[in-house]
Amino acid sequence: MACNHSRSRQAWQTTRPAGCTSFQIGYHRGNRYSETWVMAEVQDKVRQSAAAKAGQKPSRKRGRPAAADSMKITQDILTEATRMFLELGYESTSMDAVATNLNIPRTTLYKRFSDKADLLQSVIDAKIASWSELNTRRDPALSHDLLEQLTSYVEAMLLWGTNPEVRAITKLAGNLAGALGSGFLGHNQKGYRNLHALIATSVREYGPAQGFKMRDPEGAADLVMAVTGGTIAMRPEAKPFDEDEARTAAASLVERIVRGAEAW
Repeated sequence: MACNHSRSRQAWQTTRPAGCTSFQIGYHRGNRYSETWVMAEVQDKVRQSAAAKAGQKPSRKRGRPAAADSMKITQDILTEATRMFLELGYESTSMDAVATNLNIPRTTLYKRFSDKADLLQSVIDAKIASWSELNTRRDPALSHDLLEQLTSYVEAMLLWGTNPEVRAITKLAGNLAGALGSGFLGHNQKGYRNLHALIATSVREYGPAQGFKMRDPEGAADLVMAVTGGTIAMRPEAKPFDEDEARTAAASLVERIVRGAEAW
């Protein structure tokens, strides 16, 4: 069909008449960039059609990724970096290797993380957040029985303190220098203080009802934390506590702490 030259300029700018080539569209629109734009559109449609016939996912146009795609890229980077840090160690993991493994440009990686220390810090932050979420979900409503409360706290410490991933991430944090390393240490200290405060509060509030003289709840919390920490330190890295072992060990530790020499 021949090109219809009688159409208005406005119509040419919004539709493509049958029988009109891409060059004619560009000519009649009166825009010197129109031909290039139309040809790019045609080529893109050809690529999309070929990909669909081959069963491949159609490629996106170049440009800034959508928000959901950007979040997925960041999560993929953190997942791959976590795997490499844990398997290869900090020194043997490079930013280039992370980008290569994910088949992404180095610029994509560096837009999100300024250097390897920044990437490790983000990995550690993500892990701490996931641990906190899991621990919150697994903690049941505690009774008002002091021994049950102390046993629950000690059990949680034994499980997390001997978890291989927790130990590995803690070792990795030693590679962070300056403010980054201090930030991780500060987080650990804050977690220690929070748990210490929970134990002291339990001793203070529920001890008297069970016949305990609460002269020094903070000192009692010190003792619980110290004994539990020693048990974690002596546990071989290859033998983390499972839930049954942790529950039994926690009950035994609390019994010996509370009953003193009578429990020996």
